[in-house]
Amino acid sequence: MSAIFVAGTDTNVGKTHICGLLLDFFCKKEIKAGYQKWVATGPEFPPADLAACLRMAQLPLLPELVGSQVVYHFPLPASPHLAAERAGTVIDPALIRTRYQEGLASHELLIVEGVGGLLVPLGRKLLLVDLLRQLKIPTLLVARSGLGTINHTLLSLEAMRHRDIPVLGVVFSDAEPEKDGVLVEDNMRTIAEMGQVLVFGRLQRCPDPADACADFAPIGLAIAQALGR
Repeated sequence: MSAIFVAGTDTNVGKTHICGLLLDFFCKKEIKAGYQKWVATGPEFPPADLAACLRMAQLPLLPELVGSQVVYHFPLPASPHLAAERAGTVIDPALIRTRYQEGLASHELLIVEGVGGLLVPLGRKLLLVDLLRQLKIPTLLVARSGLGTINHTLLSLEAMRHRDIPVLGVVFSDAEPEKDGVLVEDNMRTIAEMGQVLVFGRLQRCPDPADACADFAPIGLAIAQALGR
């Protein structure tokens, strides 16, 4: 597999954090890994997502990298379809496919970060999951650890399987410090069993990047094994 799509069950579930840790993990294995985000919204440029991801992987944020790694950027912090409309344009899936192929050609492993959840609209007639269906990228689902995650995660898995999108597995991410360990452990077990999916582990909140990388190491190893790397 030469690409991983990192999807989320919702916005702000930790996709960027996971992407940065994946980049760091594979770069340390001397695999030429790259990052791409098809659509970013919000006033910051370079987008905060990209800056945070590269910072986590200890990679430089160079101006020439931004253009190749972010296909579309819109200043309005909204759903991609609305942000594009307010900017007076539309998102062209053909351009995204071209940039994706270029990213594949220049990296051993391309890590593609989603935007929001899987059913976020890129246009009035195109959902993110529809484009993912066309490209058939093995997908890693990032889910919240705490209360409410079972419904969102199982629905996301069902949406991908209904469209024959390869599901790599699930990583749980603490959106906030979780205190109920019993709840989190049962969430992970329930989703693994009922969703019939690999659960790679849970990433707890680690403010220190070195601690986060150490905490992620067994998760990264499990993902690498699933990828055959």
